[in-house]
Amino acid sequence: MNSNYKRVSRHRTCLICGKPDWCSYTPGGKISFCARIINNADRVSRTGWGVFYHEKSLFEETYLPFPSKPPPRKAELAPIEMRDFAYRKLIELAPATNSKEIIDGPKGLRSRKILNFDEYGSLPKKSSERHDLAKIIRASINREFPDYVRKFKFNISGIPGFWIDAIGKARIWTEKDYFYPLLLIPYQNAEGLIQACQIRFMCRRLANTGVRYVWLSTPNKNGGLSCGSPLHFTSYDAFANGKPILITEGALKAATAAQFLSKEYNVMANAGISCSHNEIINAAQSARTILIAFDTDYYENRYVARSLARLINLIFTEANIGLQNSVEILTWNSRIKGIDDALLQDATFTHQTPLEWFKSLSNGCQKEVSQMRPNWLVDSEFRNSKI
Repeated sequence: MNSNYKRVSRHRTCLICGKPDWCSYTPGGKISFCARIINNADRVSRTGWGVFYHEKSLFEETYLPFPSKPPPRKAELAPIEMRDFAYRKLIELAPATNSKEIIDGPKGLRSRKILNFDEYGSLPKKSSERHDLAKIIRASINREFPDYVRKFKFNISGIPGFWIDAIGKARIWTEKDYFYPLLLIPYQNAEGLIQACQIRFMCRRLANTGVRYVWLSTPNKNGGLSCGSPLHFTSYDAFANGKPILITEGALKAATAAQFLSKEYNVMANAGISCSHNEIINAAQSARTILIAFDTDYYENRYVARSLARLINLIFTEANIGLQNSVEILTWNSRIKGIDDALLQDATFTHQTPLEWFKSLSNGCQKEVSQMRPNWLVDSEFRNSKI
């Protein structure tokens, strides 16, 4: 790039789109060249860059030429069959049984009554070991999907969590080393194909700003992609028309729930209460009963209560759910957070209608939900029904 320009970075992101890559700016920061946004730009280059002058006096000056390199083409998401192959190969090469903490730790699989250990992975703690696996998986993809490989030079970058370094080598996850095990959790679609994976950090304590779960996803790496937030089908029988659906938060909670309830319900999981609502709506089309079993923090957390109320409303308004159908909230002792612990502790469960659930909330949460004016709350005919 011309020395009159600087690339954005994590330390100095683009002032227009806020991203740490592709875009550029002049050394004094008076002009931004945004590769993503052209709306309201002061100028647009021939190659589609949005040019933004932060000092309007620059309009009368002679401007520098545009950065010579257009933004790199983003990787395309690989077909689900290829993602499934890569993730299963990764789990085969780095099984959960490699880690005693993952299997037998206080929050390990065995404590959750999850005994199908071969379906989970233990992502290596060292980046060098992860990169060695990436090389093996890339070679396996070359043999298994030759037509796709011929079409896309860096084929593995179409699989979230994989990326290509500066010299063209395949990589997995980050370049950081960890001191604790990394549980790899597959998220399957309705056909049982792995569409993405999640990582659970198996450290006993998190830092104050730490998170326990992250996606195996590297959208900011070269050729990397985001996996989104897919809906996980834990126990699903596509041929059992009308079989009730139970939806909970997180694939591990759903796996425990399936050990107890899979004969009664198709068990599914999203990654959080505000995630995958459209996918849940699509899944709800074929069910007569939708049982929502999210964590109990909705009793006091008004934002969580609002998200659940919104999901209930979407099911009724967009999933063709009629009066012959039932939407229920599965509740238990509010001191127990998740359905997995509630089942393991043999807690008492109650099926509540949306209106009953609303009345059980704290005053602050009731006020938050009421401000939304959801159909199921304001419709007097619905409130008097037995749904």
